[in-house]
Amino acid sequence: MKRRDLFAGSFALGAVAARNSWASVPAAAAALQRTATPGTMPHLPPLRVHMNQLTDIKVCLRPFRAAGPRLDVEKIGDKTVIHHYGHGGSGWSLSWGSADIVVGKAASTLEKRVAVIGCGVIGLTTALTAQRAGMDVTIYTKDLLPHTRSVRANGSWTPDSRIALTKPAGPGFASLWEQMARYSWKTYRDYLGLPGNPIDFRDSYTLSDTPFDQTPEPPAPLRAAPITPAPANPKIAQNLLNMAS
Repeated sequence: MKRRDLFAGSFALGAVAARNSWASVPAAAAALQRTATPGTMPHLPPLRVHMNQLTDIKVCLRPFRAAGPRLDVEKIGDKTVIHHYGHGGSGWSLSWGSADIVVGKAASTLEKRVAVIGCGVIGLTTALTAQRAGMDVTIYTKDLLPHTRSVRANGSWTPDSRIALTKPAGPGFASLWEQMARYSWKTYRDYLGLPGNPIDFRDSYTLSDTPFDQTPEPPAPLRAAPITPAPANPKIAQNLLNMAS
């Protein structure tokens, strides 16, 4: 790692809390003033990173869909089902904007009683948005916080992380994504400066052995090592045939 290639940025951490106006909160304004922009960080000492400094490793499958989040409406029997899943690595970031869209679809049915399946960040933001819209909400879930999969995510502002593939998502997805991202950013911004710091701006760093202003060289083509035939082993061959059959 080269220290001169260590760039600083900022990211917002998300959580769920009571809403309020951030503009009138002094702590919020102070947080914005303290946030460093890329390239303005002071000189950093050498990083001495060792494996024994790792404190935790979390692994979880991302609910990725090539076409992007599923937000369509389906009629199953006498029930109206509004799908709301598949946000990839952007669930925390797009949750409020995505919830606003599906709750709008629910409101168009004129139903007041709503069931939300799941208690992760998507389920919670959907339930809260529906409740604020005057609906009677019940959450059905297998796991409660802090045992949901969403808790394993870092909760940073990454609205374009593994959200969709260009061709399957289609040309109309860009405007939908922007709608969700802008609404979510506006909503999260309202939490700045509240007690407990539900939203915070923090410095983050990206490490690379290649300078960021240079295009990395493509990897050298792989060359297959010559294969030396092994002596035949009838017993192993027969065992493989038995396993295959």
